Amino acid sequence: MIAHAWRKTFDTVRKIGQLLLLIKQSLQSRMREDHGSAIVEFVALAIPLFIPIFIYLNQFASLSGNEQIVRVLAREGVRAYVASDSDHAGREVSAQALSVIATHLGLTTHEIGTLSARYQCSASPCLSANGRIRITVSYVDAQSHRMIEASAQEHVSPWK
Repeated sequence: MIAHAWRKTFDTVRKIGQLLLLIKQSLQSRMREDHGSAIVEFVALAIPLFIPIFIYLNQFASLSGNEQIVRVLAREGVRAYVASDSDHAGREVSAQALSVIATHLGLTTHEIGTLSARYQCSASPCLSANGRIRITVSYVDAQSHRMIEASAQEHVSPWK
């Protein structure tokens, strides 16, 4: 009976040994194969190449957003000017509109402080009938320290 128990234990140990040998052989054959290594190599090479692309796209998106903001400011500033009753009132209303709209568009107080508007008129006074008013709005972006500028123009009604 003891011999039988020893034989059964020996057979179990032998089967476990064979199983471990099969696992070892399987792992060694997998280690020699290149399956999956292409993915690792791609990730190792591609990520350093994609990082500058992501940085560039982020900068481009930021600059595009700033350009859009200054275009909106120019359009709304010249509309406020044309809708006013006199040249003096036009400049005041336009400046107030620029400040309020800049705040609503998310410009910082520093950026609003650098906001400037230049007016060009085709006639004197600017609100003369059939006249043309052009406004050039610019400000310095707080992140890139870049001057951003855009222009817009409106025609004054012939019945003004």
